[in-house]
Amino acid sequence: MYINRKLVEALAASNIMKRLAGPNDDDRPVVFWHGMGDSYNSTAMQRVFNVVHDERPDKFVHSVFIDPDDSKDQQAGLVGKVEDQIETVCQQLKSVPELENGFDFIGFSQGGLFARAAIEKCDLKVHTLVTFGSPHAGVKDLPLCNDGDWLCKRRNAFLKKQVWKDSVQGSVISAQYFRDPQDYDNYLEHSSFLADANNERPGQRNETYVENLSRLNRLVLVQFDKDDTLVDKSSAWFYDEDRITGLTIPFNESDFYQYDCVGLKKLYDENRIDYLSIDDRHMAISDDFIRDIVNTYLGKPWLAGDNDEEGQTISTSEPNNSPKSSSSVLSRISAILWSWMNLS
Repeated sequence: MYINRKLVEALAASNIMKRLAGPNDDDRPVVFWHGMGDSYNSTAMQRVFNVVHDERPDKFVHSVFIDPDDSKDQQAGLVGKVEDQIETVCQQLKSVPELENGFDFIGFSQGGLFARAAIEKCDLKVHTLVTFGSPHAGVKDLPLCNDGDWLCKRRNAFLKKQVWKDSVQGSVISAQYFRDPQDYDNYLEHSSFLADANNERPGQRNETYVENLSRLNRLVLVQFDKDDTLVDKSSAWFYDEDRITGLTIPFNESDFYQYDCVGLKKLYDENRIDYLSIDDRHMAISDDFIRDIVNTYLGKPWLAGDNDEEGQTISTSEPNNSPKSSSSVLSRISAILWSWMNLS
């Protein structure tokens, strides 16, 4: 079983490890993919599992990992090759008997992007996908510098020039979803992951991605309104940037929609995408918000048009041990700097 022994013991005691007893939607398992700087069995992730257990004591929970060693799994969120990691997770999920009849998928930060890509590439039986602050349209910059911090700005500018090197694209996780609309040609030529996952390369469209993702019953995209880690924050809603004016383009006016790059046009037209927002910083998620997600989306037999509201805003204060994309913004910057400088 692909869950750390400590997690197995904790969840088994609460009966979360119970196998599916039948086709009841409410019994549908849930799979989690953590964010950068976190690990599959961290205190923050266990807090999430406990909330799920409080609401659904019999629900099977699986937390994906790249390495069963917690510290190595955390490091794999910083350094590695995304395509290889997605293949590892796809094989992992297909080997778990409890998931063979389908499951819901929740991804935090980059874990949400990788979960979406896994659905496209691996024909997973996913009913509902929920992503929190995930860079679906990429990141165009490192976390923002404070006004007047010219050293930080010069450092970021230098590092951005290294991003398209083969050594960086093949090893630094965050570089593999870097996407600057003002440097779009280089992105299409050199991106080792996102340009393919988003089906953006002319003449190389993969219809399997479109077919697989459009089979989702519901897609839930959560944006953090005060996000200064994900640049631009609206990437979490699959918004784009006009390559001439630099203005933000809502999803239904973007190329992602107009050319139906990965199957989202069908989901959008059939009201199967929900846009939620949290009025706080990146990955500041309260237990109440997680509880609402569990009760609203997990194990629910959604029908098209059940929820037509876009941009619902939910206010929350940052709790202790929030699922995180890193231990802090500073540690994330340090990790990226260390990786990029050593590979450039």
